[in-house]
Amino acid sequence: MPTATETLIARLQADCTAAEAAERAVRADVEARLQAAERGRAFAWRRLSALSDMARVAALEPDRELAVERQLEALFREIGWIEGGLAELGEGARPLLDWLRPIAEALHAAAHPAPAGPGDAGAPPDNDPPLADPLAAFRAFEAWYETERGEPFLQVYERYMPATPVVEF
Repeated sequence: MPTATETLIARLQADCTAAEAAERAVRADVEARLQAAERGRAFAWRRLSALSDMARVAALEPDRELAVERQLEALFREIGWIEGGLAELGEGARPLLDWLRPIAEALHAAAHPAPAGPGDAGAPPDNDPPLADPLAAFRAFEAWYETERGEPFLQVYERYMPATPVVEF
């Protein structure tokens, strides 16, 4: 039969074990929240980079088709999927282009708004569909991409860089 001292020590050890478990749980929760916040920050900056680059390209080119092509080339070049033109992508990239093209068109339309005619009040012509908000459209693209590919689109910005030895001459 344990003595009163042994019982007290056992209870104190149980309290220590429970406190350690609680601390580990809090640390794991904080670590998970930190990782989610870090990822959110990194993706926000990557989204800014992608869309601002595309918007700058759109602003420089008045021809819509050429602007859209150049915007998409700039995006795919930035993520390292092409070096030259979109022809390098192949047929597997067709769904990506189908999702990204309306975003590029919306960015071009925002950079080059059609002049409003008299009595037009800035309404879009009946034959043109309303333009999407580029940011909302890009977020929809991101959601589609993650569903289709199982990883976030903005993850493609992370490239493995092998360690290179430092050589002094």
